[in-house]
Amino acid sequence: MAETIQLTVEPRETIGKGSKKLRRHGLLPGVLYGYNVAEPLPIQIDGRLFERVYHRAGFVHLVEVRVGETGPVAQALVNSVKRDPVTHALAHVDLKAVNPRLEITGRVPIVLTGESPAVRNALGMLLNALGTVEIRALPDAMPDTIEVDAGSLDEVGATIYVRDLTIPTGVTLTTDPDEVVARVTALRAVAEEEAAATDAAQAEAAETAEEEGEGA
Repeated sequence: MAETIQLTVEPRETIGKGSKKLRRHGLLPGVLYGYNVAEPLPIQIDGRLFERVYHRAGFVHLVEVRVGETGPVAQALVNSVKRDPVTHALAHVDLKAVNPRLEITGRVPIVLTGESPAVRNALGMLLNALGTVEIRALPDAMPDTIEVDAGSLDEVGATIYVRDLTIPTGVTLTTDPDEVVARVTALRAVAEEEAAATDAAQAEAAETAEEEGEGA
């Protein structure tokens, strides 16, 4: 069962351009809305504190959000974050309160474990085709990751599909079961693809140079 993470937020009075002033003082503007929240509530959060919470919770783990030191508590998910396009610093966050007794849908990372015998024996290269899968579960049952053992990939062409994943009890996969998670590709095929891409790039560069010469 995933850990519930606590976060204290404060009601926010400044909106619009006033948010810039908040950020200069290390505060992150945001909004809390959803289940049992009558109207979207503008909030402000200590920026460093939220970074730590976001690192642990991602978009799939419950956050116990308390409004003020003695205010109401909501079970919420980080629904979206916005970053400054230049500095990439967090600029705004949306927290969505949810009913902990109803299932939610989210994406969790796939983690490859073990070693492919085909790769170890230099027969092929491991292609990690899918980084996340979409699942549905109760909020407190969302796993941190879905692990995949690469040890079954023992020959070129060996493939692990979404349908092959081992999923915890109470969790439902909603990603297409025929999607490829990982596959061993022949080294020769990889080399040929890389060579073809290089040849195409060189041909395009030569064509461009020739066109520029004609236009000079």
